[in-house]
Amino acid sequence: MKKHISFLLCCLMVIVSLTGCTTVEDNIPEQENNNEENNVSSVTTSTGDPAPEYTETLETDVLVLGGGGTGLTSALTAAEKGKNVILVEKLGYLGGATMLSAGIVPAAETKQQKEANIVDNQDLFARDIFRPNSYSVRKDLVYTVTENAKNVIEWLEEQGVVFNLVTNNLYYGQSNYRMHVAEGGGQGLTSVLIDNANNNDKIEVMLNSPAIELAVEDDQVIGAFVKRDNKDIILIKAENTVLCTSGFGANKEMIAKYIPEMINAYPYVAPGATGEGIIWGQNLGAAVANMKAYQGHGVYSEELKGSVDLNILYRGGILVNKNGERFTNEHKGYSELSPEVLAQPDHHVYMVFNQANADETAKFADYDAAGILIKAETLEELATALNVDQEKFKSSINDYLDGIEKGQDSLNRTFFPEHFDGPYYAIEITADLRHTQGGLVTDTVGHVLREDGTLIKGLYAAGGVMEGFSDTAGPGYMSGNGLLQAFVFGRLAGEYAATTTRAEATIVNLE
Repeated sequence: MKKHISFLLCCLMVIVSLTGCTTVEDNIPEQENNNEENNVSSVTTSTGDPAPEYTETLETDVLVLGGGGTGLTSALTAAEKGKNVILVEKLGYLGGATMLSAGIVPAAETKQQKEANIVDNQDLFARDIFRPNSYSVRKDLVYTVTENAKNVIEWLEEQGVVFNLVTNNLYYGQSNYRMHVAEGGGQGLTSVLIDNANNNDKIEVMLNSPAIELAVEDDQVIGAFVKRDNKDIILIKAENTVLCTSGFGANKEMIAKYIPEMINAYPYVAPGATGEGIIWGQNLGAAVANMKAYQGHGVYSEELKGSVDLNILYRGGILVNKNGERFTNEHKGYSELSPEVLAQPDHHVYMVFNQANADETAKFADYDAAGILIKAETLEELATALNVDQEKFKSSINDYLDGIEKGQDSLNRTFFPEHFDGPYYAIEITADLRHTQGGLVTDTVGHVLREDGTLIKGLYAAGGVMEGFSDTAGPGYMSGNGLLQAFVFGRLAGEYAATTTRAEATIVNLE
């Protein structure tokens, strides 16, 4: 009997043991599933840190981060190629820096130029871009934009944008009339693209949904972690991700690091331009370039909440600081003026001009109505009204008057009005920062490149987040370069992100 009981107990122990083994094996997949649900995987962020906890995973063909002009262009282009696109924007609206712009895009050999009997070509266009920076910027980027600008104008027109060629004003730095202004300016331009994106079945738009990090696996970008509706974090996986997050004009720390001369500039920038796209790329080993380059504007009126007509200076107006001294040759680009204005006492100066100049200023009545004009019959009275040093002011004016007589003054100004008689006016101005020109190094279609020259698979950059071509440092900038960069590279990045898999990606040079 005891032997029989012992035998039964042994059998029971074997059964329990076998059952236990079976349970462990059955639980292995379940444990893996639990790990996946708890986000325990090989996916990391750009810093190499573990993925944050997320509540859901979405998948798409192309993920576009940033909903300004560049992002809208990339999304629409990828959708044209038949791909599904998710466009995420941190703010509650689309438009970005493009919406704040004048809506001006330079291009050569367009139908508008031909209709106006203007002979132009891409080589002259490229030379004009190179001239201000002494040919120091990347030639492949410049030739890419000049060769594709005409196509971009035509594509935007297909979207519904109406362009008019400016023929009554030769913009600073341009040797020909090639500035195409969108009807309605930047707002009119972006409204067309926004409507098209919102009505495209291939594009899902997420507003109030900041990307908080890139999603990385095996040294490739596979998407991004997004705080949807500023609430739950989700993972959006994509074959390719396009950074259209703009520059760092709204990031004080980055301004202090890279362009400290602009730290006191009025921030006339897109609020979403906080530089995180550049930082994510750097975390992955991406190279950056031209980080000290930017676009400023040296004639900004805080009372007007906008720029004063720069042509007042070109017609003979001068700038004096609060000591009553002239400090620069005023006949230069608005961006070049910006750091010089900010370097003056109190970071504010006065634009001084006479009645003849005022008579040619279309917005003079608006300035008068806004109460920003300081008026005086004589220069002595004006100095008193401005509360500047009389002797220094008088000396500055005399030097300028001497320049009118001789054709050149001590500040090397050579363009003067016929006379500088009263009555006189002054407007207090400062300088603003419009956008930054440095960013991630890419090839000519937007592949983000590491410092060793290899590409980061799955990651593209376009617009203000990428290396610009206006200058390598400082305020060298020509009107329209920002939108040219946004639309040309937005198109190219969107096209290649839609038509090239991560595995197939190779460096492309379109020069």
